[in-house]
Amino acid sequence: MKNKSTSIHGNETGRKRNEPIKATVVSAIIRDFIHLTERLSPTSLADLMSDYYGKVCSQVEQQQGVLTSISNYSMVVAFADEKDADSHARRALRCALAIAMIGYQTRFWIRQVFSDQGLDRFGVGIGIHSGDLIFTEVGLPPCVQQVASGHAVSVASLLAIKSKELDWNVVCSEQTLKLAGHGVRTNQRALIGAEWLKQPVSAAEVVVVRDDESDATGVVLDATLEIQRGTRSGRYPAFDPAQHLATGGTQATKFPDIPGYRFLRPIGRGGMSSVFLVERLRDGLHLAMKFADGSVSEDGDVLYRFVEEYGLLEQVHHPNVLQIYDQGVTDDALFIVMEYLPGGTLKQLIGSAGLEPERAKSILREMIHALVEVHHMGVIHRDIKPENIMLRSDGTPVLGDFGVARRIVKARHYNTVDYVVGTPYFMSPEQALGEAEDERTDIYSMGGVFYNMLTGEKPYQGVTLEDIVRQHLHAPIPKLPANCQHLQPLLDCMMAKGKEQRRPATALLKLLDELNK
Repeated sequence: MKNKSTSIHGNETGRKRNEPIKATVVSAIIRDFIHLTERLSPTSLADLMSDYYGKVCSQVEQQQGVLTSISNYSMVVAFADEKDADSHARRALRCALAIAMIGYQTRFWIRQVFSDQGLDRFGVGIGIHSGDLIFTEVGLPPCVQQVASGHAVSVASLLAIKSKELDWNVVCSEQTLKLAGHGVRTNQRALIGAEWLKQPVSAAEVVVVRDDESDATGVVLDATLEIQRGTRSGRYPAFDPAQHLATGGTQATKFPDIPGYRFLRPIGRGGMSSVFLVERLRDGLHLAMKFADGSVSEDGDVLYRFVEEYGLLEQVHHPNVLQIYDQGVTDDALFIVMEYLPGGTLKQLIGSAGLEPERAKSILREMIHALVEVHHMGVIHRDIKPENIMLRSDGTPVLGDFGVARRIVKARHYNTVDYVVGTPYFMSPEQALGEAEDERTDIYSMGGVFYNMLTGEKPYQGVTLEDIVRQHLHAPIPKLPANCQHLQPLLDCMMAKGKEQRRPATALLKLLDELNK
C-alpha cells in the first residue's frame, strides 16, 4: 500500500511530528477468527487472508487512509483531512462500508473453496470514531510503520468488538456521523459503555453513504419475486432494460466512480440492481456494469446472492451464456462487469405477436444447449423468463441474470423454505410449493418461455399471484395453436406438473433433432 505519511504529519502539511491532529479511525475485525484457524491449513488460511486484506487495502488507498496496525484478524486505519478530498469522517465511512461489502465476497469465496469444512459464516465487525490522534513512526528503515494513538482508536476498537453483540456490520459514533455530513443512512441506535469510558458512546448502525437517494420500483407479476410463504406479496423486481428505455433516459444520473471505466449511460434497473453501459479505458470495449442495490445490513441476502451470481457465472463458459469479466466493490455497492448485449431482450422480440415457429425452435435449441452446460456445472438458474434471455447484435440469444441461481447440491439440501423465489408467470409447480428444485425446474420455466415465443401469450393468465400459481399447480398444460400442434409433445414433456415426467436438457436436444427430420 502506498505510504501516506507525508500527507499526515510531514513537512508537506507544515505540522510538527507527533502533533495531535483531527482524524477518524476505522477498526475492523474478523469475527470468530479462531474458528478459521482450527479448520483451515496454514496455507489455506494464508490464501484467505491474502485475498481479503488485498481487497481491503485497495479500498483504504482509494479513500486515502493510513493503515496503522494489522494482525490476522484485525486492522486499524486512520483518516485525516486531505487536500481536495471529502472530510476524513466521510471517507472513513465509505471505507468501512466497502470492507463490509468485501466481507460478503469473502463469505462466498469460503463457501466455494471450503464447502466441506463446515465453516461458520464469515463476518466482519467495524467500528468508527473521530478524535485527536498522534502518529508515531515505529521501526527502522525500510520497515517503518506509522502507529496511531489516541482515545479515538480505543473507542473505534470497542465499537468493532460490540458489533457482534449488536448484530451490526458497521457501528459508528454519533460524533463521527455529524462530521460525515449528508447522505448517511442509519438503521438502529444504541448506547455503548465500558468501564474505562467516562460516559457511554452514542452509536448508530450505518447502512449506506450516498449523495442522492432513489425510490424502489413497484412489484408486478412478471417480475422476479421473493415471496414469503403464506403471503400475497413479493419483493425484489428483477432488472428490466425496458424500464430505462421507456423513460428515454432523460433524468440526470450521477455515475459511480470506478477506476478503469468511463460511464456512458444507464441501461436499466430493477429492485435488486442497476445496470450502466461503460467503456473499459484500456481497450475501449463497451461493457455492462451491474450494481447491487442492497445496503450492508438491510439487504444482506441480496448482497450475498449478487456475489454468488458472479461466482456461478464465472465458472460457466458457453456461447449462449452471459460472459462475465470482473467483479468489484465500492463504498456502498458491489458490482459485476459483464458483456454488453445491445439486441435487447427476448421479451421485446416476442412482443404480443410471438415468433415464427422455426425462429422459436432455434432460440429454444440454443437455450437448451446453454442449460446443458449450466446444469453440467451444477447450477440451476431458477428464474428463466423472456426478460432474462438477451440478444447480441447478431441476434444470438444469451441466458443471463443468474441473480437467484443456486447450486444443485445446495438446492436439494435446502430443507427449511421461508421464501419462494421465481417469476410467477414462469414459475414451476415445485417453486410455487416451496419444494426441492433441480435441473427440471429450469426445464419447466423454459417450456413456459417456449409457449410465450410461439403464441405471444403467457402460459397461464391471472389477475392475482394466487390465480397464476394455482394454474401452475392444477391447470392442464396449455395447448398450442393449430400451426404449432406438431410441437405440443415437446411442450408437454417440458411443462409436465411432476418433475419426474419432464425430460432433461440432453434428452430435449434429441427430441428437437427428431422433430427436424
